[in-house]
Amino acid sequence: MNDLAEHRKMRKGLYRNLIIGCAIGVIAVFVPVAVVKILLWLIAAGNIAVALLLYRYSALSRDTECYTRIFDDRIEHKQGSLLSKKYMTVTLMYDDIERSEQTPRGAMVFYLNAGAKPLTEGASPRTEKELSEHRLTLTFQDTKAKLYLINELHGKIKYPKKEYNVIEDEEDEDDLWDPLHKHGL
Repeated sequence: MNDLAEHRKMRKGLYRNLIIGCAIGVIAVFVPVAVVKILLWLIAAGNIAVALLLYRYSALSRDTECYTRIFDDRIEHKQGSLLSKKYMTVTLMYDDIERSEQTPRGAMVFYLNAGAKPLTEGASPRTEKELSEHRLTLTFQDTKAKLYLINELHGKIKYPKKEYNVIEDEEDEDDLWDPLHKHGL
């Protein structure tokens, strides 16, 4: 039910931005100054393009064809393209991974061993180029799957696990009867 409400909200936003872009384009027709007219047309085209991309991104985040399956020896991952309706399917063995990291945008980058050949289907030319450089970048629609890989399988995917300092507060006798002491009061 929540997905339907979110989809309606995104569709309503798409229509609103398309109408605003068209209105700006119509206003540009009646503007006598050429520089302002061109600027308004560019703003209208940009508004329409951003509306379409946001709608496609929202639809891709709810796409049921995208998945990540995690097994004991491999990852099966299917991801969609933002601009087209093409899908890429990858089967990546843990033994093929040399190291992994995360980009600032949240994509996982797997650096592969020299002889590694992950099974790919529907790979783009960019992905093929990455594979020739022994690298593979995967975007995860399901954040839980990525977090499971990082937290539970960091050793298998050779992801640098950060160890945080755990501060333990030893309770003394006064703390037992004074419940507000823990809050600094």
